[in-house]
Amino acid sequence: MNTIPQREVEDFTDKDLQSIYSQVEDLDVVGIDSFSEEFLEHLEANPTQSGVPLPWAEVSDLVRLRPSEISVWAGINGHQKSTVLSQCLTYAAQHVKVGLASFEMPLIDTSKLMCQQSAASDNPPREYGERFIRWAKDRVYWYRVLGGVKPLQCLGAISAMAKRGCKVVAIDNLQFTGVTDDTERERLFFNQLVGLAEALKIHICVVHHVRKPERGGDEYIPTRFDVRGGGTITDQAHLLFIVWHNKLRKSALQKQEYRAQLTARETEEIENGSDLKLIVAKQRSAEFEGTINLYQTAGRSFKKSKNGAKLFIEGI
Repeated sequence: MNTIPQREVEDFTDKDLQSIYSQVEDLDVVGIDSFSEEFLEHLEANPTQSGVPLPWAEVSDLVRLRPSEISVWAGINGHQKSTVLSQCLTYAAQHVKVGLASFEMPLIDTSKLMCQQSAASDNPPREYGERFIRWAKDRVYWYRVLGGVKPLQCLGAISAMAKRGCKVVAIDNLQFTGVTDDTERERLFFNQLVGLAEALKIHICVVHHVRKPERGGDEYIPTRFDVRGGGTITDQAHLLFIVWHNKLRKSALQKQEYRAQLTARETEEIENGSDLKLIVAKQRSAEFEGTINLYQTAGRSFKKSKNGAKLFIEGI
């Protein structure tokens, strides 16, 4: 893309400035012949088959993590956004190299979580851990920086992981990048993420929070309109996931385990509710938008059906 010297422009009706911009941007006005091969590849691509699938076979044709796109994983604090994204990254590592920049959890904890999820076990033995090390080598990369980072540091980490071959990179979470306190900085940073995903042909996952519910607390299921920020995040994201953990069902199952008396609502949640809702609130490249109901199982992982088999990574 062409550039001109940086200057403050307050009056975009200025005729001289319009003439300057017209000359500079002339080379970026193109005909279809200049991108015909890319156009034909995109025309033939099947959005239900392109990109990395999620761990659950039942939804593999509904939603995928596609290259050159941004997905936002939003939800109330403590609703297992990072946990379900970790399972998606672990599964994705079977197909492509993945990268994780977690600014909240030490890499020793995020790697342990991935190991547990790959084994579908809360306590995988040391021997399994040794096999996991061999499996994860050159498949999974971590950015080992905790706490707040500058926006350029975050963008640099993404580029560095892409340089190592990562095709799916996760940022956990946006609050640690120093941009969420200013709407314009947040917009500019997200613009950079979109441009980086396109330039590097990678998929970038961004964990983000929603606003504190005005009512309902943890029982409130957020929508796209609850995502923090000035709207630029949901506008620019190609994929928007809302992650909601059913804490009422969790507490009801604990009461049931200890044979405590359940309310009618708690009984209803145990019988008909799911442990987690992964809501596809926006998907620009495919038609599906809706709720994926998931059930928690061993290894802090999730399966698609209540009575389904545990998911584990084969070949470790």
